[in-house]
Amino acid sequence: MSSTIKAAVNNHFVSADQAGASPLIANRTVAQNWEKFNVIHNSDNTVSFLSIANNKYVTADLNQGTKLIARASTIQAWEKFRKIDRGNGKIALQAVANNLYVSVDLNQGSVLYANRNSASGWE
Repeated sequence: MSSTIKAAVNNHFVSADQAGASPLIANRTVAQNWEKFNVIHNSDNTVSFLSIANNKYVTADLNQGTKLIARASTIQAWEKFRKIDRGNGKIALQAVANNLYVSVDLNQGSVLYANRNSASGWE
């Protein structure tokens, strides 16, 4: 079953933009196929996200400034995230790749990065 990810900071859905060819971005008001992901529950209590847009796993790409992009064919460390309960039905995601939190960076066009030391408003 597919799920959507909605950014609390701007109330927009996260999209695997350009059918997964571009970094994830929180800029959609309606969820279509590019905004849908299968959530994979890994045996180590982490989660991974399989994009419906291109059937690729979301990776925290440390070679591209920690941008999240749906480009991986398999689940390795860069494709794993810890779900951190923030209360009120909200979670933060912490990338296993670098132990940093995923942020919707409003100063960078709402692109998702795994680059924050703590979870606050944009995370």
